[in-house]
Amino acid sequence: MTAATAVGVDRSLGYACPRCRGAVAADASEYVCRACGARFPIVLGIPDFRVFPDPWIGLAEDREKARALAERARGASLEAMVRTYWAMTPATPPAQANRFVEHVMQADARSGEWIDRLPSLPTARAAAWLDIGTGTGDLAVAAARRGETVVGVDIAMRWLVVARRRAELAGASVDFVCCNAEHLPFADATFARATAVGTIEHLHDASLMLRDTRRVLRRGGDLHLRTVNRYTALPEPHVGVWGVGFVPRRFADRYVQWCSGQRYEHHRPLSARELRRELRSAGFDRVRVDAAAMMHTERARFADRGWAVSAYDRARATPVARGALRFVTPLLEASGVVS
Repeated sequence: MTAATAVGVDRSLGYACPRCRGAVAADASEYVCRACGARFPIVLGIPDFRVFPDPWIGLAEDREKARALAERARGASLEAMVRTYWAMTPATPPAQANRFVEHVMQADARSGEWIDRLPSLPTARAAAWLDIGTGTGDLAVAAARRGETVVGVDIAMRWLVVARRRAELAGASVDFVCCNAEHLPFADATFARATAVGTIEHLHDASLMLRDTRRVLRRGGDLHLRTVNRYTALPEPHVGVWGVGFVPRRFADRYVQWCSGQRYEHHRPLSARELRRELRSAGFDRVRVDAAAMMHTERARFADRGWAVSAYDRARATPVARGALRFVTPLLEASGVVS
């Protein structure tokens, strides 16, 4: 058995150095780039190809937290593991932590419904999906349970430990890799499809992420995004503050602090126009940006405002209204194809 096989790493993925894109070789504890000599550790069986850390936590601290979480939650249910994580993160208020737990536990149904709405793959099913910003792995697991070969990547090693547990409990086979979305550690033309739900608004450089995603997609492959709209008419969902997107980005953190006492350092939602421009600049064709369809799992939250849901559905179904809706909708869906 090779070292790569021993840690559950699939060589057919075509790993490449995220710094120089050179070939990498694995031993039992790390990957080494043959071209530039960069070294990337394997932590808890998960390759760590990060070029820079999660903005919320340093590399060493994240790895240590992942190890502690894996040890404390060994054999636990998914919910118990997520609750263990938040117990290890006491700076998060209990009410907010409970909302995060609920969000994670509802994610299976939400992601499964979204995947079922996607068009059929334009290329052979044998090629893998790439789920960017996989978080706790709900979308990657949902796709794997539908027969897809899936790779989930995220900047947070601690969340990938949770994602792997979700996959284990679901009986799903998913490869998880820790890396930056802007510097993907894969060879060109590796994947048939890429997805990113709730990811692009958290990136330091969305344009770089889109260019690198296009690089790793095969000809005919597609990208599907779901993201917060910068100019939403509703409160910004991460902080619950109105009008954040209309404030110049350099003042947004200060504005959110003034309104709510929260920070807004690492949130950069795009508008419909910005998202369309970035996708085209990255080289995607057949670009579409639209108001996101409201899924059944989301409608339950608006049970007391059925009139608003009905109005939203009617607007999406009307071409003129749909065009206007994308500028103020809370969520955007976007897609592009590699020709």
